[in-house]
Amino acid sequence: MKREDAFYYKNLLMFGFSDGYDEWLNYYLETESPLSDIVLELSLCGSDVNKTISLLHNYCAEQNFDEVVSHDKLRLFFKNAYYLNRMSKEEVLSTMYHLAVNVGDPGDFDIKLWGSMYYFDYYYGLALDGVIPMENFDFAFFSYLDNGTPLDSDLIWRKSMKKKPSLLDKIKSILKR
Repeated sequence: MKREDAFYYKNLLMFGFSDGYDEWLNYYLETESPLSDIVLELSLCGSDVNKTISLLHNYCAEQNFDEVVSHDKLRLFFKNAYYLNRMSKEEVLSTMYHLAVNVGDPGDFDIKLWGSMYYFDYYYGLALDGVIPMENFDFAFFSYLDNGTPLDSDLIWRKSMKKKPSLLDKIKSILKR
């Protein structure tokens, strides 16, 4: 059993999503011979989600694993949930934030990896308040969701390039001619 997958399902289960977990566990139940300790223990959990989460957590803590793989699987989960209308943008942002907090404090986790999930909720609030342009936020958010492009906090603050010129801008342009 891959620890990257265990980390992925542990986090999904913590937030109430069981998408694919049973199929994942059944795959190992059918293909492992003899069963590993973790697969056997997980199979005995039944519907006790807290016990399952605890077992997966301990399994992940036993040995290092590739967090990049786990992170990308979680990002793709949010992408699919958003585009299939299973989650709104606000739900995706909130869940990503809480997931990043679960991974650890910003001082503890790999900021390049988990920082986007952590900070997008904050920047969305700023965009809703008009502090930063919503189009900048959307560009950054969908670039991350669709392609895994990390949040660039410098770019998100730039003024919109598609801004309609004000009357004063139009007058200045005419006077320059």
